[in-house]
Formats: sequence, structure tokens, C-alpha cells
Amino acid sequence: MIETLREALARRSRRALPDARPRAAVLVPIIEDGGAPRLLLTRRTTHLSSHGGQVAFPGGRVDPGDADATDAALREAFEEVALPRAFVDVLGLLDDFPTVRGEMLVTPVVAHLAEVPPLRAEPGEVARIFTIPIVELRRADRWRVQDYEESGRRWPIYLFDHDGETLWGLSAYITLQVLALTEEGAPFTLPPPWG
Repeated sequence: MIETLREALARRSRRALPDARPRAAVLVPIIEDGGAPRLLLTRRTTHLSSHGGQVAFPGGRVDPGDADATDAALREAFEEVALPRAFVDVLGLLDDFPTVRGEMLVTPVVAHLAEVPPLRAEPGEVARIFTIPIVELRRADRWRVQDYEESGRRWPIYLFDHDGETLWGLSAYITLQVLALTEEGAPFTLPPPWG
């Protein structure tokens, strides 16, 4: 799966939005270490002003000292879950996504972890680190879809419940876009990204 995904990311035409909005980057870590492939996620602490309590990939704002989105995603993953860069094999970038209200652009950086070092949640930002098996994410019957409307626009929001957590919103869309690039594909056809 990892090499197929690397090749698919390299040959696809990526939507890069070249505007002046603030930027963020998230690391999308796929663990394939000899066991069942799984996706690494976090639940953010509830007191955060942005997306508190939500399931998310490690990530955050691209800082002026970051070389690019990949550099920012790797830095944030180390800060949030103590994932050293040396364990991360970057596969490629997905499309840039504006957040729902359009105030920020997010670049997902897809990566492979062949080995998972001991991880530690940064208590000021991360309440929990957990994984979801890819085989479960491929099951259409595990997903729910709700319509969402904001400023006169309407689009589907995807939700996936697992182990007391709910993956939804942009993180869910990113997950489904990753699955769509694998040989087995996503569990259903995705609409084009918003923004």
C-alpha cells in the first residue's frame, strides 16, 4: 500500500492554492510496521481556542522559520506527540484545503511510519494519541454523512466513530482522499474539495 500511495501522490495533479491566507500543515501518518496498517490521530485538548476536543492529525500553523509545509508538519508532530523526524518517511502532499470558514489553508503531508517510537502527548495540546485500522476506514457502513451549510454553501461532512472518538470534518475528508489514492480506493466517491 505504501509504495502505491507514494507513486499516486507523485503522479497526481495537486491543488495548490497560492493565495495569502495564513497556512497550516498536518502530518497524516500511516503506520505499516508489520502489523495491520493504521492511521495515527490525536484528540485535541478541550481548552484550545481552535478545534478544542476534536480528532485531528498532528499539525498546526506554518511558522516563518519553517522551510515549507512538510517542515511545519514534521515540527508540529514532534511538538505534539514527540514523533522524531527520523521515523517519518514523507510520501507526498495532498491538496491544499481551506478551513470551513476559509480563514486558513491546510496542507496535508502524507507519511509512512515503518516503526513507531514511544509517543508522548503534549498535555497543553493533545489529550489522546490513538490509531484507527485502515481496514475499518475502508468499510462504507462505518461512515456517516451529514449535510453542512455555512454562508449559503452546502456540502457533506463525513463522520467515523472509533473507540469513543469521532473522526470528522477536514480530517475525515483528508483520510478519505488518502484512501482514494490506494489500490482498494475509498469506501465511496468523494465530491471535489471545497474552497
